[in-house]
Amino acid sequence: MIFAQKIVILRAKFENSETMKLVFASNNAHKLDEVRKILADVEVLSLREVGFLQEIDETGKTLEENSRLKAETVWQWLLDHTLDTEVDGVFADDTGLEIAALNGAPGVYSARWAGEPSNDANNRAKALHELAGKENRDARFRTVITWIGHQVNVQVEGIVQGKMALEEHGTGGFGYDALFIPEGYADTFATLSAEEKNSISHRARALEALNKMLRQGK
Repeated sequence: MIFAQKIVILRAKFENSETMKLVFASNNAHKLDEVRKILADVEVLSLREVGFLQEIDETGKTLEENSRLKAETVWQWLLDHTLDTEVDGVFADDTGLEIAALNGAPGVYSARWAGEPSNDANNRAKALHELAGKENRDARFRTVITWIGHQVNVQVEGIVQGKMALEEHGTGGFGYDALFIPEGYADTFATLSAEEKNSISHRARALEALNKMLRQGK
């Protein structure tokens, strides 16, 4: 009942055109840019902007666990510093590339698949190496978002099916974008404009699922 009441309050905020203020549990410039373009009617603050400077150990074994871990850590920090009244909550995402021929790898380890420190070029090179000689190029990107606030704790996901390219193509995007060809397209994410990618991306779909939940009060 408390959860339902909170959702009603937040839905009213949307309907009255009041700006929601959410902390995104990330300092990743690429992610922040993508999220802010998708959530254009929400004020999205980075961890740095609220003063959260510590590293979060992503020890979860699944995307769901890591997403929740990050959101819970930042929300508790906001509570400890009495900053929770300044925002409508925290949301965190964890995204993984799941390649069918590799039994879903790299999955939760996508960002650091080639080792620490995380390096996009090395991760893409490892993907091509692991897929060498494999006919099945099916893959999917999956994003899990956890949103936590006062009496609110929800989790949604967004998925984009596609295939892995035989070689890198395109200069846009980040991560594995230059290798991933989304279903219905002839070329990789990295060849799409930011606007086009944001309209179909896994993160966009997860964010839209969250938006829909808030607006419908479900």
